[in-house]
Amino acid sequence: MTKRNWVLVFSTLTISLLFLTGCSGNNQETSPPTVEVVAQTAAPLEIEQETVTSIPEDEPEPTAAAEESNPQFAVFNPYDALTSDEIVQIKADGFSGSDEEIAQAILKWQAENMFYIGDPNQQPDISYPMRWNYMLPGFFPVSEMVQERRLENGKIYGLCWDYAAIFNAIANFYELEARVTANKVYISDTNPSIDKSTANGMGPEEFEALQPRLIEHDLNLSYDQISRAARETWSHYRAEVKIGDKWLPFDGVPDVAEGPEYQVATWDEGYDPNLLYPEVELGSKEIDIAALADLLSAAPVSGYEGITDDAGNMNRAASMDDLMMGKGLVPYYQGMDSVVAFLQIEGNTEDLSESFDVLAEYEEDTGKKFFVIADWIVYAAEEMTAEEYIPLYNALTGSDMTEEEFVTYIQ
Repeated sequence: MTKRNWVLVFSTLTISLLFLTGCSGNNQETSPPTVEVVAQTAAPLEIEQETVTSIPEDEPEPTAAAEESNPQFAVFNPYDALTSDEIVQIKADGFSGSDEEIAQAILKWQAENMFYIGDPNQQPDISYPMRWNYMLPGFFPVSEMVQERRLENGKIYGLCWDYAAIFNAIANFYELEARVTANKVYISDTNPSIDKSTANGMGPEEFEALQPRLIEHDLNLSYDQISRAARETWSHYRAEVKIGDKWLPFDGVPDVAEGPEYQVATWDEGYDPNLLYPEVELGSKEIDIAALADLLSAAPVSGYEGITDDAGNMNRAASMDDLMMGKGLVPYYQGMDSVVAFLQIEGNTEDLSESFDVLAEYEEDTGKKFFVIADWIVYAAEEMTAEEYIPLYNALTGSDMTEEEFVTYIQ
């Protein structure tokens, strides 16, 4: 097979498998033995949700929406005030008195209705709202957190950011002057065992969990875009309320040592549209095939319909963008025009004819389908061994090509 004389025009996938959750005040001894098994069995709140579009005063306006083909999420404060119905549903209604008394009542409510988890090994999704709202503010707002993040005993689970965000959402309902602050130190700066090169980014498991929300918001963001924007968050967050002329901390996380300096953490401080919605220069990068194969191990993602290809395979990737996001496996096409359109090849397609010659012979002799698109993505070098090619081809297609078939028809 001849060497490819073109360059795929999609961004490199980079995998960062370390999930840094911050919140150094974790007290493992308080964890009941049943917490390791989390079931979100609490019924959703049967209330009409408000659409939050306002931007708080003194906060920067979000970047204007992009073209319809690549919409941008309209960011907003994830801990905007809860509605009166939501306050009643979570049993945080009826607080009264001075601002300090109401703040203390919220703190007491958290102690009775929330459970702190700071260990991702104990709860894999523990850092998701913090990380997702950091790069896409409002993407997982408190109004949804208090519904979805429930233990079997009904308590709302979370880490320090959840406590601070939920406190602020309730405080905003009671019209307290509240804010979120952070000890702006990274865990990777204080723990020498952590490789800072892996502190940012997003692993395939988290990206898979993110997919239903991306689909719900009709966001066409690739794994590479999300991984670029997913950054390490601060070591600890807490809520503060202005009482008189002083800002006082109200930290619901158990056993947090006093002393570190806290600074205001604005709700949109991690939002960078230049990381999420950049203009990609053609031919600027190549695909990391191994990372893509790993990502596709979970395909198709929940809620993705995709297309039914020429072989009748359902939920296949409808476009190269969808493939790069890991939504669906490579589709099978019999016609060259379909393959050219999917790969977005411009110019000379002479080498592609040879791939269709391989397709004809391979399918006639083996009775299996040959995925030309996968072959073109994987076979990017002049020569590849069976050990290099077969696992990648099969991962992208869901096929079972053998070494004998590779040597006979492909190599």
